[in-house]
Amino acid sequence: MKKLSTSQRLLEQVQDERSKRVIFVSHCLLNENTRYLGGAFQRGCVDEIVDGLQQEGLGLCQMHCPEQRAWGGVLKRSLLPLYGSKGTLLYWLRHLLLPLFLRYTQWRYRSLAKEVVRDIEDYVRSGFEVAGIVGVGGSPSCGVCSSLDLRRSLEVVARCPLARLDRRVINEEAVAGCLSAGEGLFIAALQRQLRRRHLTIRWYEHDLLSEITGQPLRLQRKESE
Repeated sequence: MKKLSTSQRLLEQVQDERSKRVIFVSHCLLNENTRYLGGAFQRGCVDEIVDGLQQEGLGLCQMHCPEQRAWGGVLKRSLLPLYGSKGTLLYWLRHLLLPLFLRYTQWRYRSLAKEVVRDIEDYVRSGFEVAGIVGVGGSPSCGVCSSLDLRRSLEVVARCPLARLDRRVINEEAVAGCLSAGEGLFIAALQRQLRRRHLTIRWYEHDLLSEITGQPLRLQRKESE
């Protein structure tokens, strides 16, 4: 008979109401204040998604917003100078600067992904079930099945004069018009770290496009590869 560790014994002996089931969710599902400008469609969290997960008895582990951490805070200030920049020196240098920016982003995201995976390992070692990771489709960072073509999207906001740049242009042209298949940069970093630690996690995606167009919100599960 296998001997229980002290932590396992106490977990069984001192039982409480916890479900011992958690799910890791993208930051903006619990806090839309970190969304790109024009991309918040609710005052706080995405109620439909959050309520559904809570009804399943899942504890919600909110991952850091990678773009907030890597792109200059809540407003992603590193990207803002490019908005309406057509005709400036920055605009003409964009093809040289973007590859450097993406390389820097991947470096920062690798570190953030390691933090998340360490937390996942902690839950698993402690006898908890990690029910999955929820990303945001249409995000350049947190997309699971679909993401944003950042190069095309930035081209849209760079070419648009600031006086004409409004919520419609951003959501219809710079986001909905620039979607691509495949995972975002942060999700790709997470997947690599999970594979290195031989951890298998279910993946879910919240469709940002459904928020933009006012359609019913639900999670889509990514089929195993």
